[in-house]
Amino acid sequence: MSVQSSLEEINEIIKSNNPFDGRLVVKSQQVWGEEFPDVPLLHAHASNRIIEIIEKMKSGNLSTFGVALLAPKGIGKSHVLSRIRHHVQEQGGGLFVYMCEYGNLSHIKQQFLQGLAASLRKRGAYGVMQCQEIATALVKQALQKDFTPQQLVNQFHRILAKNPKITNQLTEKILLKVDVSDPNIIQALVWTLSPTHAPFAINWLAGRELTQAQAEVMNLPNSTREDKEVSAFDNAYETLNLVGHYMTPVICFDELDGAEFGDEDDCYNAGYTRAQIVANLAKDLYNNLKKGLIVTSMYQSTFTTEVRTLSGANAVEDRIAQETIELNTLKSEETIELVSGWLEDFYARYGLTPPHKVYPFDEKHLKEIGSGATIREVLRWCADNFGTSIDVGEKIERIYQETEESIEDFLEDNEKITNALTFAFSYLKNQTLENVTIEDLDKEVVPKSENKGFIKFKVLGKENNQDVKIGVSVLQDAHGKTVSAGLRRLTQYQTFNITRGCLIRSKTIDENWDAYKELQKLLKEMGGEWILLKEEEVRPLIALRTISRELENYGFKEEQFYQFIDQNRLILDNPLIREILSDPSGQIPDEATDEDAVIKTLEAVSEPSSETSSEDVADLVEQTVATPEDTKPDLSQLSKTQLATFELHQQGSTLGRIAQKRRLSRSTITRHFVEMIEMNQAINLDLLVPVRRQVQIRKAIEKTSNISSLRSIREHLSDSYTYDEIQLVRAKYLLERQLKEQQGDIAG
Repeated sequence: MSVQSSLEEINEIIKSNNPFDGRLVVKSQQVWGEEFPDVPLLHAHASNRIIEIIEKMKSGNLSTFGVALLAPKGIGKSHVLSRIRHHVQEQGGGLFVYMCEYGNLSHIKQQFLQGLAASLRKRGAYGVMQCQEIATALVKQALQKDFTPQQLVNQFHRILAKNPKITNQLTEKILLKVDVSDPNIIQALVWTLSPTHAPFAINWLAGRELTQAQAEVMNLPNSTREDKEVSAFDNAYETLNLVGHYMTPVICFDELDGAEFGDEDDCYNAGYTRAQIVANLAKDLYNNLKKGLIVTSMYQSTFTTEVRTLSGANAVEDRIAQETIELNTLKSEETIELVSGWLEDFYARYGLTPPHKVYPFDEKHLKEIGSGATIREVLRWCADNFGTSIDVGEKIERIYQETEESIEDFLEDNEKITNALTFAFSYLKNQTLENVTIEDLDKEVVPKSENKGFIKFKVLGKENNQDVKIGVSVLQDAHGKTVSAGLRRLTQYQTFNITRGCLIRSKTIDENWDAYKELQKLLKEMGGEWILLKEEEVRPLIALRTISRELENYGFKEEQFYQFIDQNRLILDNPLIREILSDPSGQIPDEATDEDAVIKTLEAVSEPSSETSSEDVADLVEQTVATPEDTKPDLSQLSKTQLATFELHQQGSTLGRIAQKRRLSRSTITRHFVEMIEMNQAINLDLLVPVRRQVQIRKAIEKTSNISSLRSIREHLSDSYTYDEIQLVRAKYLLERQLKEQQGDIAG
């Protein structure tokens, strides 16, 4: 039995740390991760039923099914979906697909394909990306060989070096076993096994463009964005049906409740709500899916007033809502489970044992306030009544930092970047910046039939009493034809009634493209500008827009949020915003990213003198995987308990899952990992601490004079960072420093 910690020590931690504050809204990254404590008792009927359906599909007793998860705001729908995600990850045999952002509803099929690709990029049951698990299953069946996804991914660069044609040969062998109408999907999946090529392959699977060099190296067709949109839905269900041969797709559409409607110019979606458009998409997906579970999550009122009022509503309901599962408000005992679950996780982080499981709250009082309440209402009450009251500005600052750190994979998303910029310029209305007084923002650039969405918006204002109309195009596309089409529109000042064309792009424009001529015209003849898109400049704007859409759920007023933006000058001093408004330089940026640099390097590598024949493919893969180049770690150094943790880690389990499986505290498992890192064992830190958080912790370590003190390091971080995370990153940091010093001694 644990010894109770002193109240003085507990209360000192409570004074400066609030586990409930800023955690009222489940973000998409938190559905995938383990940041929210799971309280299995809550809504167990829902998760148990969904898991039961998944298991029936795995055993072959069911092929397709649709579930509608219905509940009011704040009840815990996303928590249930997160629990399903972790079940699929822990048990294996499934592909979890999650969507909660829908962007432009007129491009919903393209949005779904991109959401599918984003899900394929997420880590699966074996410590590698879900797409790599699928690719491994394809290769194993084709070659009739047995190896783990991690083994194949770790050694694929060596296989590729020995035989540069291996992906073509593997694709041909897979096609003998699998019936698929587009072999390129298989080719792209196989390429994801190569860490160097995986980002480009996933972009192709998402329907995004590749550069010509990338497409040629990977032997993938390279159509334009417009062509890809036409085939987006076909590619999505084709990919899912391919996956269905090996595992069960679980496709979740969350947050269907929204006020936006389809574009009035869209003959298919005009006048329909988000829920109606997504419901129709899910129905079409069901009709084309050979195997898979579709889960839609929405308010009961949305289901009744929007989905059930669709023309052909019965057909929709028969597919996406074969079963409806309702979530209810909390009972008094469930309130105790909820709060104690969160507090258990909180106290474990600091290695503390409280006097009772809901300390510092009173159990009787919690039961009273929690009976009939939503999860969000209870968590908000706990946030407001836990320890020292925190200023609203501090709360917003904390949420802002956490949101900014959680944003990933956005540099290819023209729509997301555009939305962040339009949010910023809407905020700047009637303000003067860079001598431009901003009067309005035009998001409906006409004529639409001519623009085709290339000029994303116009900033309208006055500079020295002269009209300013800046047409802005966010153009992260890779195909020369698409880039040329976008630039051509930026030079058509009269057609689109603009006084300046502004290109926002992070990537180089090949001098051999027709687009380069359009660029020269824009910069040299038309007085336009190319602004280099930088991740660190647009990320804060995306974070602000994300928070602005959840103010009610966080319990903030609009004026409080905008006061926070004002006080911190987060938009006024943003370099990207200022650059758009400032006088054009007319220069091509020096630091644009050359996406073909890696591909060009690969092309420069000489091929082996004797090419491996297709008949040798199976042996080549098997032999390379069986004889890894790296020396195996000396596991004899590990104690039995460390070895048990290490083996689960090798299987791809996260720290939280290992703690659950071994029935040990997170702090104990963390100590195992710290000790193993110090021994230079093969620990994948990315599985334990997200890469972006590692970067921030390393920066904090370098700012700290006394890195032996975890508290000193944490002073340079937001409260969302745990001592467990800091210990792990610090151990890796110290090991690297020690190895460098040893190498220096040898060299000396």
